Amino acid sequence: MAGMELLRLRVLFGLLWFSVTGADANQFTYTGSVGQDKVELILIHDYQLDALSGYLFNQSGRQPVTLEKTPYLDGEGLLINIMDIPRMASAALSLEPFVLGAQTLQGNWVDLKTRERRSVDLRRAVHFSYESRDAYVGEMLQAKVDKRFYYLVHAQKQVGEPAGRVDHISVRDRVSGELVQKLDGLNLFFRGAETLELVDFNGDGTLDFRVTPMLVRASDGAIVAGDPWYYLYQDAAGYQRHPSLEALAKRGHLRFDANGRVSLRPEAGVDYQVGTIQWEHYSFAGTLQLKLHARSEETF
Repeated sequence: MAGMELLRLRVLFGLLWFSVTGADANQFTYTGSVGQDKVELILIHDYQLDALSGYLFNQSGRQPVTLEKTPYLDGEGLLINIMDIPRMASAALSLEPFVLGAQTLQGNWVDLKTRERRSVDLRRAVHFSYESRDAYVGEMLQAKVDKRFYYLVHAQKQVGEPAGRVDHISVRDRVSGELVQKLDGLNLFFRGAETLELVDFNGDGTLDFRVTPMLVRASDGAIVAGDPWYYLYQDAAGYQRHPSLEALAKRGHLRFDANGRVSLRPEAGVDYQVGTIQWEHYSFAGTLQLKLHARSEETF
């Protein structure tokens, strides 16, 4: 029973993660300048804590930098730390006055060590609303970048629709900003800045990504999540879906190792009576294939 309860909690955690990373959050993108630098600001509103977090993206370095989650009050100044040193803030955005969703944001970028100030001037580009009554269309920068690429998703939602959907993904060069690849004709769930779950699945040093397709259930027309799609980088061919990995994911839970190995825990691989879990271990073979190289068992 303990094992069953653990699995149930994992499922609930997964549903909660899906909710708080975009499906039930107001997210705003702003474009403009900090001093002489062209920037993009992503603000994410946590309605449960009534706090703001997000990312600041400088067009020169093209590296999203995390904003510390911070409570706020409409009409008062917002001071939000820029966490560009791991677990530490070296600068902050001071926006006065601040109103959630305002068309313009003005204030200062402040160096917390030297107190140097640079003027901030931003204009709202898109409001990605989770409310059924709202509509939107626009691009959302993803929170993680590769050493060579950064990623944007184009999302839209019509009035009355329960969730936003992604119709294409753009992969851009981090040095030049030029478009490297466009994945078009998609129908994916929009999760804001974390729509693409960016992970180096095959251990080749380049980020890959996992997404959730949006399906319409034939029985009642409800919008539901399909089995995940995996896009792996394939050198000259760019990002391509990996059919073997997707087929493996349908059989159970996948665990990825840093060395490019993938382990499968089949749905029928858990024996609660004797307390064992069966695993199958695979390696990537060739471009789009997987090779089984071992099986193992663990107890719980």
